[in-house]
Amino acid sequence: MANYSTIKGFNIQSLASDPPAPQVGQVWYNTTSTVLKGYGAQGTAAWASGGNLNTARQAGFNFGTQTAAIFASGYTGSNVANTESYNGTAWTEVGNVQSAFREAGGSFGTSTAGIKAGGRPPTSNETESWNGSSWTVVNSLQTAISDGDAGSGTQTAGIIAGGYISAESAISQTYDGTSWATANSLNTARSNIMRSGITKDTAICAGGAAAPGVTGETETYDGTSWTEVNNLTTARQSGGGGGPSTSGLVFGGTPAPSSAKTENWNGTSWTEVADLATARYGMGGGSNSPGTTNIAFGGYVAPAHSNATEEWAIPDATKTFTAS
Repeated sequence: MANYSTIKGFNIQSLASDPPAPQVGQVWYNTTSTVLKGYGAQGTAAWASGGNLNTARQAGFNFGTQTAAIFASGYTGSNVANTESYNGTAWTEVGNVQSAFREAGGSFGTSTAGIKAGGRPPTSNETESWNGSSWTVVNSLQTAISDGDAGSGTQTAGIIAGGYISAESAISQTYDGTSWATANSLNTARSNIMRSGITKDTAICAGGAAAPGVTGETETYDGTSWTEVNNLTTARQSGGGGGPSTSGLVFGGTPAPSSAKTENWNGTSWTEVADLATARYGMGGGSNSPGTTNIAFGGYVAPAHSNATEEWAIPDATKTFTAS
C-alpha cells in the first residue's frame, strides 16, 4: 500500500504553526498544539455563479465535470444544434450536433468522449458520438426513446434507462462503444429522471414522472439489475444530477413550479443540502463530477429559458485529526 511520502513526495512535516498556504491533501504535525492536521475539501458545500451559456436553453444532452462539461442541442422555442463546452470559467461554441433534438433519451461521457442518444420530436433512436470537437452518427438505439435523461458511464461502457415511448418506459439500454443492447428494466416505468453514478455499473435513477404524477423513487444498478432503494426527500422530475454512487447529487426540477432543492446521496439515503440560487428545471449537470464539485447549467425559469451556470463546491479547510 502506498504511503504518504510516496503519494506526496515528502514525509509528514513537523511544524510549530500551521502553514500559511497549505496545499490540498497536505498533512502536518503541529508541534505547538501537538495535533495532526490536514487540508482539503470539507464543511458545508454551496452553489456559486459560473460563466453563462452563450445560448439559453433547456432539455439538452449533457455530460462532463465542473471544469470540462458539454451541453449539446436542446430547446429555445425550437430545437437547436448548438454544442457548448465549459472549461470551469466560460462556455465556448464548438461543433454542432448532426441532428437537433430535445428531451434526451440519454447522454453520458466526458468532454472529449461522449454519447447522446434518442430525443424528440419525433421520438428517435439516433445516436451520436462526440470526440472533443465534432459529432458522428453511430449505431442506433435498440428502442427509440425520449425524455429519459438518465445516462451514466463512458463512451465505451454506458447505460440509459427509462424515458417515454407512448407512455413512461422502464427499458434500459447499454452501449459498449459500438452497439446498443437491451438490459434489465427499471422496476418502475418513468420519464424525465435525474441521474447519478459515474460508471455504467453504478448508475442511479432518481425521481421522474410516473403516472399519475411525479415520484421520489430511487433505483441503483449493479451491472445486471436495478434495485429499489431509499426515495428522494422531495419527489420531482426534470432536474439535473451527477457524481459517484457514494456522493452523488440531484438538483432542481419540477413541480413547485420549479425547484431549487439539492439532495446528496451517500450510498444509502438522500439528504437535502444547499439550494440552487435559481430554481429551474430541464437543466444540465456534471454527470462525471467527483462529488466534491458539480455544475448546473441552462434550464427553464418561467417565463424564459436560462443561460445561468452554477458551480457546486465543498470548501477547502484545515482539519484536526483525532483518534476514534
